[in-house]
Amino acid sequence: MNPTLPTKNLHGTSFQSLCEDYEKARLAVEEAANAISHIEFNSRDYTNDSWYEAVVERAAIFKRLDEVRTYLMTHAEHCANLQ
Repeated sequence: MNPTLPTKNLHGTSFQSLCEDYEKARLAVEEAANAISHIEFNSRDYTNDSWYEAVVERAAIFKRLDEVRTYLMTHAEHCANLQ
C-alpha cells in the first residue's frame, strides 16, 4: 500500500504533532497485537471442523494489524522527516 501522505501547510497541523500522534497510534496497535497473541489459542477449544477456520481468521487479523501498523509507521516517519 502506498498511502497518501500529508504535506506541509502553513495553516495545517504541525508535523511534530502529527508525528507524535501517528507514533502513539502505532504503539497502541503493536500493544493490541501483543495482547491478542497472548490469548490462549489451541485446537482443544474448537471443533475439528472449525479449528482450521479459526487459524485462518486469526492470521488474517494479524495481517490487518500489521497493515495498520505499517500505515501508521509510514506516516510517522514521513512527518518526522519533514519537521
